[in-house]
Amino acid sequence: MRDWARFWGEIAARRALPRSVWPAPAAPRPMHRAPDEELLEQRLHALGLRGVTGVRASDNRAVMVSLSKQRVLSIHRGYAHAPDRVLRAVVRFVSRTTPRPLRRAAQHEILSFRAEAYAAGPPRRQRAPDQAQPTDLVHTERLVAYFREANAAHFGGLLPELPIRLSGRMRSRLGQLCVGRETGRPFEITVSRRHVERHGWQDVADTLLHEMVHLWQHENGHAADHGRLFRAKARDVGVAPAARRTVRRRTDLRRAAHLD
Repeated sequence: MRDWARFWGEIAARRALPRSVWPAPAAPRPMHRAPDEELLEQRLHALGLRGVTGVRASDNRAVMVSLSKQRVLSIHRGYAHAPDRVLRAVVRFVSRTTPRPLRRAAQHEILSFRAEAYAAGPPRRQRAPDQAQPTDLVHTERLVAYFREANAAHFGGLLPELPIRLSGRMRSRLGQLCVGRETGRPFEITVSRRHVERHGWQDVADTLLHEMVHLWQHENGHAADHGRLFRAKARDVGVAPAARRTVRRRTDLRRAAHLD
């Protein structure tokens, strides 16, 4: 006869033994941070950086400094070699309490340092140049004439006269105020060639006037955005106070497009 007391005792003893998981979970990989990233974080915190959840070094040469919605600061790794005055400008730029004029001055200070010279990153892909078209001259002369007229009518003739260029690369954007990455100064206004060829003159003129409002913002020390100040000035000069607007093709087909 089987000793059931002994049998159940052995079962209970087996259950009490420590168990292992199969397959065994992979050990977490240690997070290795680049020396530039650690140095940047240490220097920025020493100079007063507060209110960010992390610092990430990047090779992005188009956006040198940015702050995500999660308050993660992304900064070009070349700024690890910048002097303290430049990194103090970064601290002021990302601070929530910095007034707009000081933030604008901090932006100029940040862009005055050539970070890419210290950390070039991967080579840039070479793009074919944007070729001018035979009809561009006629269109740009008309746009220049309208710029002068609108400058006198809406801005007191105080806006600097910038070159106006038609671009064949702009697909969803209608126009753009181009600002130098190193100088922080506007150097030209670009208008989509497709926009000029497909839409009526009034739509194109409104696009140019939209970019002139951004130029007015810049010349008065404000951020060239689509905030409250932009909307008020846009209404004042008579253009749509928004980053997107509906344009009408000559065939009366409508589409929404971006303006910068």
